[in-house]
Amino acid sequence: MPDPQNAELRRAYEHFGDLRGRTLVDVGSGRGASSLFFASKGAHVISVDQSAVATRNLAEYCQRQEITNIHPVQLSAFELSRVGPVDFVFGAMILHHLEPFARFARELRATVRPGGKAFFFENNARSSLMIWFRQHLVGKLWVPKYGDPDEFPLTPGEVDELRRHFPVRVEIPELLMFRKISLYLLRNHVRAPFAWADRVGYRFGWLRKYSYHQYLCLG
Repeated sequence: MPDPQNAELRRAYEHFGDLRGRTLVDVGSGRGASSLFFASKGAHVISVDQSAVATRNLAEYCQRQEITNIHPVQLSAFELSRVGPVDFVFGAMILHHLEPFARFARELRATVRPGGKAFFFENNARSSLMIWFRQHLVGKLWVPKYGDPDEFPLTPGEVDELRRHFPVRVEIPELLMFRKISLYLLRNHVRAPFAWADRVGYRFGWLRKYSYHQYLCLG
């Protein structure tokens, strides 16, 4: 079940507005927590994921719980227009997996009806220092590697690709930078001073834009 206080979901809900009677696609829905959140707000949710297991499990859960406004669909993100047009699209940490990205941006535009909106919670490749660290040190010596070996953080160029099709507002919800030092180099054993540095650094706009997390508000 979704955390009702989840910051990404709450911000997406604010961006979308009233969901009652509207259709929302949850792309890369996974276990379905975000789909359940938006369904609880009155949306008709189409939960899209490539995993047959994920879509089957969510369908079985909804059947047991008698949830009728979630429709799980096994589908690639590059085939979204097959379920459109829709009012809203939501995704969390999905865009940076998608290549060729320009093709997805066109598919997204074909899926969202005129006047509709999309919201994505994503990582951010704007910091050249973090990207250098990722490319040269992560996965070597004692530095752990997390995530898919083929993924790469969302680049400013890919955000610009979305801007070819939608008005895009980038929001930085927090500064996630110094805590990455704690996570990768110190295995999260010393966290408090790095968390403090992130809180202080967030005050400075020139530094804030390099945060590893961002919201993309489309439409």
